[in-house]
Amino acid sequence: MTGKPTMRDVARAAGVSAASVSLALNNKGRLDAATRDRIIAAAERLGYQVHREARALRTGRTMSLGLITSLPADQAGDLDSRLDWYTRTAFAAAGASLREGYALVLVPPDDQRGRARSLAVDGALLIDPDPGDGLLDDLRARGLPTVVLGGADPGVASASLDRRAAVALAMSHLLAAGARVPALLVDGSGRQTAAGTRDAYLDWCRDAGLEPLVATADLAAPGGRTRAGQRAFGDLLAARPDVDGVYAPLDSLAAGVLAAARERGVAVPGALRVVTADGPVARHADPPLTAIDTRREEQAVAAVRMLISELRTGVRAPSEVFTPALVVR
Repeated sequence: MTGKPTMRDVARAAGVSAASVSLALNNKGRLDAATRDRIIAAAERLGYQVHREARALRTGRTMSLGLITSLPADQAGDLDSRLDWYTRTAFAAAGASLREGYALVLVPPDDQRGRARSLAVDGALLIDPDPGDGLLDDLRARGLPTVVLGGADPGVASASLDRRAAVALAMSHLLAAGARVPALLVDGSGRQTAAGTRDAYLDWCRDAGLEPLVATADLAAPGGRTRAGQRAFGDLLAARPDVDGVYAPLDSLAAGVLAAARERGVAVPGALRVVTADGPVARHADPPLTAIDTRREEQAVAAVRMLISELRTGVRAPSEVFTPALVVR
């Protein structure tokens, strides 16, 4: 073959029509997966590349997805925790997007509403929105296909963690480790990481016949989430020194638990057992903490798959709920 390969060259190599090549490379139509893969493999083998700018002008699509977080901008004290959480989610979503021919646009955590109203993407992945922040409403008002990642909303598809299973795992572990007064530390937002976990914990306590003890971190106060967690859990320990176990689903809050325990001379894990989400805080804490594997990468990949399915078919994909696992340390 001389010169640049053409779509007809790809069609001959894959044994399909030029129309099928167009459908496969433009992520359209209902080609079966084997045919689509064969076409893509032939295009890669021949070095055929789609001119994305021309395709965007022709189809009106950008072939890009936006990843939007409703969390406020990072604060220095929580940066390591947040970077791990965000980069693991973003890398998994980016890889899944690129495999389907889409680029992933990372939206900075500032002026999210303004960006959501004007972002030039075909669809959005919205990370655990707070019902009060208006982000999901803005995306709906644009008619932009959206999948919620890590949260849940009845109006859109979502990939989320089974919060009740996570609470059950954490509390059962605390009790098995000897705790008798297990508490919960969350922030006061309406995000599922906080509100969904709080509801699950209250139900678990009712079923277990235990008194619920919830410490709520004020994220509006200065100092970041770790400092907010330290204040909230310190106040709980002052009021209830018999608390001997705590589940903090955000690892930045768990770091605050450890700081509050050190401040009051409470030994971990001797007098206080702590469970949090798996990540660098749990792995590198002194002592290392038992954690919940939230399967965040799998959630991200599933959310991308659901969003691209909706873009291709116009039909909202069914939501997926992921079962957590316990990482004992």
